[in-house]
Amino acid sequence: MVFPFNVWAQSFTDTGIFSFTGSHNPLRRPIFREFLPEKGLKVGRVQLHPFVGVAEILTDNAFRTNTQRRSDTLTTIAPGIQAYVPFGGGKHSFLLDYRAAQLLYRKFTQNNVFAQHVVGHASFNFPGGLKIDLQGGNVDGFDPRGSNLDSRNKNITKWRTTNFLGQARLSGPRGSIRLRTRYARRHYKNNGQDASRDRTNAKADLTGFLNVTQAISGLLGESISNNDYDENKQIDSFSYGFFTGLALAPNRRLSGEVRVGVTILNFDRAPIEAVDPAPVPPAPLDKGNRLLNEGLSLGGKQQRRFTLRGNINWRPTTQRSINVRPFRLIRQSGVANTSTFVQTGVSLQGSQKFTNRFGLRAGFRYSNNKFSASRTDNRFRWNIGLNYRTVQWLGFMVNYYFAKRTSTDSQFKFYSNTISVSAQAFF
Repeated sequence: MVFPFNVWAQSFTDTGIFSFTGSHNPLRRPIFREFLPEKGLKVGRVQLHPFVGVAEILTDNAFRTNTQRRSDTLTTIAPGIQAYVPFGGGKHSFLLDYRAAQLLYRKFTQNNVFAQHVVGHASFNFPGGLKIDLQGGNVDGFDPRGSNLDSRNKNITKWRTTNFLGQARLSGPRGSIRLRTRYARRHYKNNGQDASRDRTNAKADLTGFLNVTQAISGLLGESISNNDYDENKQIDSFSYGFFTGLALAPNRRLSGEVRVGVTILNFDRAPIEAVDPAPVPPAPLDKGNRLLNEGLSLGGKQQRRFTLRGNINWRPTTQRSINVRPFRLIRQSGVANTSTFVQTGVSLQGSQKFTNRFGLRAGFRYSNNKFSASRTDNRFRWNIGLNYRTVQWLGFMVNYYFAKRTSTDSQFKFYSNTISVSAQAFF
């Protein structure tokens, strides 16, 4: 698949150059939707922001395969609207945000897919430094071709996630404390993926911040997470972790957070031992063998891993911005007879504004993925593109994308080249 739309983009003013919204690469892990700080359309106390993006894309590897590569062109249409209502004298607010994307391929219509994301985000600012954010919503998404967990079926694998996010932060003169919670329920709609991958996840982390200087704070925290699978019970799990790091107070040049720690993941049940196929027709299957035949995971032993999360924003000048995100995480997969994989890498994004209308964007991402089923992938992706805004509400973008994956399992290797021409109207 290709990525003509930037899911994380919020508005023109975020980067000083034109950027794209939409849900082409759907959000697997929801984020708090933020208010678009443009004038928009006023309807009483409600501030509306309708927007729409369109793109024409050419790729030389529509299925992200190592052999029998096939080229194709597709059209993406991505509409959306945001409604923002301040109340309580402007201290509190409610935001309703809807974004969608329809992908239409010319030749290989089995790649056609519709994605959408709708959320409601309530924000409360109370006296004494207490801020609370609550958000709930749904994502109708899919596993893009060539993604880490692409099931490689003929048709795109589709899913729906119902999620809730909560965050409370109490700030004082010497520091602050933050509690984050997340609930997510995921259901797979096709390709027989529901048995192995339908699940519920509940997660929370508590972090304390101590101000070292006006710009730097030390942090210390603990996280817990629970995965409950509907049928693939062998990989039900509970994990906990401890972390420390630094937080940078937002300013005109530098902001962000880096944390390092240890995560311990425990499976609720002992792993099932794999058995060789019987040389003669087998007797009625017991539960363990039935799990194997249905393609469910075998479970796993305790995982204890060093983990890293970072998100650093640097604006050396008013014309230039750079974002760096290092990561090392334990992921649960529930696909291809695996239970977990460890993902290590870094993401770099940069933009350069040449004039008020014209700018450049570039990005690079590398990740090393070690799966529990003796498979290791190395993924590379980079892109470069030019942005041009004709008027305040209309802009265009031309992008080139290169993606490559090497793997110890040859069926997962691929590389692809993609060119997209896009336009977006934002009101």
